[in-house]
Amino acid sequence: MLKILCLTSHDMDGPDYGAALRARNLFRLLAQLGKVRIVLANPVDLGKELGNKKTSTGGFELAEVIGFQKTTRRPLTDRLRFEFDGRFLNTEWQQATAADRERLQRLMSGHDLVWIHGLKVANGFGLWRWPNSILDIDDIPSDFHRSDMAQAKGIIQKLRRYRQTYLWRRREKNILERFDALCVCSQADRKKLGGSDKIFVVPNGFGAPEKPSVRRPSIPPRIGFVGAFQYRPNREGMNWFVQQVWPQILRSIPQARLRLIGAGSENLQWPQDQNIDRLGFVQDVDSEMATWSLSIVPVFVGGGTRIKIAESFSRKCPIVSTTMGAHGYGAVDGREMFLADTVTDFSEKCLQILINPPIGKAMAEKGWQSFLENWTWDSFAGRVGEAVEYVLRRKIASHG
Repeated sequence: MLKILCLTSHDMDGPDYGAALRARNLFRLLAQLGKVRIVLANPVDLGKELGNKKTSTGGFELAEVIGFQKTTRRPLTDRLRFEFDGRFLNTEWQQATAADRERLQRLMSGHDLVWIHGLKVANGFGLWRWPNSILDIDDIPSDFHRSDMAQAKGIIQKLRRYRQTYLWRRREKNILERFDALCVCSQADRKKLGGSDKIFVVPNGFGAPEKPSVRRPSIPPRIGFVGAFQYRPNREGMNWFVQQVWPQILRSIPQARLRLIGAGSENLQWPQDQNIDRLGFVQDVDSEMATWSLSIVPVFVGGGTRIKIAESFSRKCPIVSTTMGAHGYGAVDGREMFLADTVTDFSEKCLQILINPPIGKAMAEKGWQSFLENWTWDSFAGRVGEAVEYVLRRKIASHG
């Protein structure tokens, strides 16, 4: 049986959010091809007290838990390399110890394939070349910083974010040297990394429901958002919506309510805070979203694609999104969703759906059909298999 070692920073038993959902579902597809074992590297959801007491995560065998050590001493040579050397790997100023790196390399030698979820995880081990490897780079760093630069206020902030964009673009030029294959979220991302045959498009998706959701929109109407609010683009996007768009909606429909789902939503505060329900973690998201008249994605910064779009498709919930929020889905304004990037446009399109629900319903039906054809996790099994087969063929060829 094929032995596959998967590295991620996300505990598969932890809360549902975009990156964890992607890792969990792609590992599930890999498990159809062989035996999957997990290395939790610098895990973001595991308390220190758990450590190696865990023996499994998400139903997969847990091979190792490895924490990265913060680099407290930063010699001038390292700081210069950080700025000028595209091959410098301590990009987050935290790395595995030499002993942990050797442990990982021993583990890798006993597996046929290594799947790494995220460039930060790979860089954290300080390894340049990863044999028999696939890097899942679902969030291209330079894209994140480029979009962040576009939203910056003031010349100093723009220059700082331009610097990050430039540094990551230089690092990404070397990425194909390091791994046998890459997986990205969209054709646009594939093109940005050079369009090589070793780059495979495996989009973000969502689980196909056993039967279509039954919608029960509430009166007064509800607008909803799903996302982890520890993630800055979600938090900043919702600040923009609450402070600028939401008042315009309330002027037309004073009883409308805004429902926020996701870790950290319960702690949000705004000076003007009217008709907002902070729900935190919600166990039954399907039942909650069934009561919404529409789902919003007011996100202006990011890389890759947002799972919350596929989630709304899967539940036949109408969507109003920024162009960035819908990146990678091939969305056309007014077809599967409304797209809007200004305060006036965003509020007007939300109101169109609230005042005339058949408009939202028609778009949601098209989104549902697109979801079934293109955005379920199971529909990506063939693409994952192609990436794995490509790496295994290279491995066989290299051994003559």
